Amino acid sequence: MAETITDKIDALDHIAVMVQDLHASAVDYERIGFCLTPLSQHSGALTPGGDVVQWGCANRCIMLEQGYLELMGVVDPTLYNNKIPEFLARYEGIHILAFGCLDGAATATRLAQEGFGANGVHGLARSLDTPDGERKAEFNLVRLPPEEMPEGRVLAIEHLTREYLWQDRYMSHPNGAVALEELQVCVAEPESVAQRYARYFGTHANRDGNKWLFELCDGKFVLTDRDALLSEYDIEAPVLPFASLVKIRTREIEDTRMFLKQNGIPFNEMKQEIQIPASETAGATIIFIE
Repeated sequence: MAETITDKIDALDHIAVMVQDLHASAVDYERIGFCLTPLSQHSGALTPGGDVVQWGCANRCIMLEQGYLELMGVVDPTLYNNKIPEFLARYEGIHILAFGCLDGAATATRLAQEGFGANGVHGLARSLDTPDGERKAEFNLVRLPPEEMPEGRVLAIEHLTREYLWQDRYMSHPNGAVALEELQVCVAEPESVAQRYARYFGTHANRDGNKWLFELCDGKFVLTDRDALLSEYDIEAPVLPFASLVKIRTREIEDTRMFLKQNGIPFNEMKQEIQIPASETAGATIIFIE
């Protein structure tokens, strides 16, 4: 099926770490050397095309020159909780796998034509403080049923107000982080899952042993299995599927190493990479690369 530029899913946009305690996790990430945005409570439509209403979850984000990380937790249990407690019941860590697209409606149409259960575009918004006052960041999301994409909440995101999200004052990180380079997900059968994601992205994966790698325009998406995850990173998958780790590029890996040592952050070094254990990052292993 011919693909047009507007319906491509071609970037690793962001990942979201579901946390038990949003404040405590934000403090942990600041110790690791990230600059976090202020607390922002979500609002959105609960049905495609529906009215935007206030939700009970909020986030704090780590904005990078390429992509970002999101810490998400419930701040008002009386409102819609975005199913965060259900994700946390599986494990605390990465549960949202967000990929970038240019046109949400065109992307939803293509995915439906590919046989996915895409059910239209969902609007999402949240208020942000900007140098020009409060503004509303707005997004279009294309979600797929969880039974089709059990690796997490897999979505394609179209940014409508990028300038409100990527503010210069939040993009300078003491640890030198500049880009979200890679997301790895551990699954039982990487080859068959890679075939499904080939339909999702509209491109094929490259195989490297037990890994299947999708090279996107911005970032990489990697599928691996339990044995590879354990042998390479010494990580035991608590359940499958398991969004296990992210790699973040820094300006100078030696400066990152010195910052972590000065702050007393435990880490492991391997192949010019610095691995922060999941115990320090609310379940989401972070690996710094240069």
